[in-house]
Amino acid sequence: MFRTISGVHALRFLVSLDLPLRLGGALIFGALSGLAASNACSAAPTADAAARDVPILQRHADRGRSAAADWPRSEDEQAIVDGWPLYRTARGQQVFNQAMATLEATAGPAPAENLFTSCPQLDCKLQLPAMTPDGWLPPGRLWLGTKKYILIVRSPRDGHPTYMRRPRRHMRVFVFHEFRNGTRNTDLYDTISSHRGNVFTPFYLSTPRQDASGKQFAVLVQVAPHDVASRHAANHANRGPGIEVAKNHDEALSPLQARAGIVIATFMKEAIPSIRAVHHRGTEGRAMLRAYLEHRKSRKARLARLPFTRASQSALSTARASLHGLVHRDGKKAQPVHLARDDLARDNLIPPRPVLVSRGTSSRSTERLTLEAPHVVQADVSLASPRQHRGAADLLRHLAALARNVRW
Repeated sequence: MFRTISGVHALRFLVSLDLPLRLGGALIFGALSGLAASNACSAAPTADAAARDVPILQRHADRGRSAAADWPRSEDEQAIVDGWPLYRTARGQQVFNQAMATLEATAGPAPAENLFTSCPQLDCKLQLPAMTPDGWLPPGRLWLGTKKYILIVRSPRDGHPTYMRRPRRHMRVFVFHEFRNGTRNTDLYDTISSHRGNVFTPFYLSTPRQDASGKQFAVLVQVAPHDVASRHAANHANRGPGIEVAKNHDEALSPLQARAGIVIATFMKEAIPSIRAVHHRGTEGRAMLRAYLEHRKSRKARLARLPFTRASQSALSTARASLHGLVHRDGKKAQPVHLARDDLARDNLIPPRPVLVSRGTSSRSTERLTLEAPHVVQADVSLASPRQHRGAADLLRHLAALARNVRW
């Protein structure tokens, strides 16, 4: 009964009508808004479907990095290419993919609520999964409640099949760190990729995130064995492991990060009973340490086992999911980047260096890949001074102003 017409025909029809100037401009503006929204909605499923065909661990593994975001400050500001975030370094991409694969590999219903009634605030002795003999945490999902969990991700550094490990008697302290930098970048994976020399810390903790089902989680990434020789706390003579927490010094410590700090310190205490938790210096890491010490004082004698969903290697290697099917992006959408088929062939620019978060410096290659603006269908009106439009918002504002000057 009803026939669908294209956006171009609708615009031509509106232009042909003998309408008052203001009414005609408003109708054209609304039509263009609907056209832009429909195009965006139709393009997103296509990109997501293409991404789902590739295993998560392989996505953007061999792609050039010139289309990545210049100065992202969080995970929500990374460039989205073919429906998947594109990180500025292969190392950052590798860790992000590993985290998302672990998230998908451990997906499932939450544990029953009665499993947490005996230890609602972690005010008890925690029974945690056993570490491996070679010093690694088991990858998987450690539940802190029915709507909160820690995602434990294992991502060894490339080129380091073996590590210089310290004897237990040399492991004296476990150090809480915070991101202290001028860029205020709290993207966990950018920070890991910036530590390219010796092992800085074996552990990294993300800001709280929300998965697609509405549950809150924090990512705990291990990049080396817990007893690896690391260089991160000269004021403590580097006598033990540490953890970098995605938190700027003037930001409040989130409750989920505090509980994750309790969990990782408990892991270290079980592996090395003589180790003691400390903060780095000044106020850095002090909130994390205070939360752990309060837990030690207030915990009850009873022992509680936290539910744990282990991620097997086979499940990690075959995990497939779209980005919106894994995480909720808080309404913040990075500008999609559409690359031509020959972009991989001509994308031979020098890969950009990451922001050195922990050292407070930054560097970025000035060479950029110039992308052609997406083709936009315009109404049959004469443009006095055509110009490039960088986005749909600029285009709509320009055409609305144009409509006010058109003689009907």
